[in-house]
Amino acid sequence: MHKILLMGPQGSGKGTQAQLLSEKLGIPTFAMGQLLRDEIASGSALGKKAAEFMNRGDLVTDEMAIQVLKKRLGRPDTAYGYILDGYPRNEGQYREFSFETPTHVLVIDIPREESLKRISGRLTCSTCGAIYAVKDGSKLGDECACGGKLTQRDDETPASVSRRLAIYENETKPIIETYERKGFVRRVDGMGSVGEIHKRIVDALS
Repeated sequence: MHKILLMGPQGSGKGTQAQLLSEKLGIPTFAMGQLLRDEIASGSALGKKAAEFMNRGDLVTDEMAIQVLKKRLGRPDTAYGYILDGYPRNEGQYREFSFETPTHVLVIDIPREESLKRISGRLTCSTCGAIYAVKDGSKLGDECACGGKLTQRDDETPASVSRRLAIYENETKPIIETYERKGFVRRVDGMGSVGEIHKRIVDALS
């Protein structure tokens, strides 16, 4: 049984690494951000409230997050474990999440400047959510492979990213330190190729 929390600052590659680890271990991965965006897309009352926060680049309330998360954890495919990307993010969410005990808390570390560079320079498909990098030649309005248009999310502008990183420093890092004191944390250097980082993560689990 693997109940893995994958943590790290914005732009640390959590989503990419979570998918690779999911394929290797045969357990589902889900990011709180994507769960919330799915809830927003559903048009539910909860989704509409969440949209107000996320469009400002702010975090949703703990109550909203835990409602969405519990719904996902209740699905049958989590019976043998899961990889949870980017949760809990603050003390309130940590308390709400006390009904679960992780087997591992993996933290991908990258410098703040690298976070800003990576996130501010990425575009997202408005249809399928695929991520493209400006440094690779992608531009606003380009067409995704699925036919959707590439946009920059409101919470991925330089100003929004700076706010999100400040929240990570002030609210999420103390949670990581709490897990560290309990012996759950394994830290991984997030600089290097995708393959190199994946190997470090697999090694950290052994």
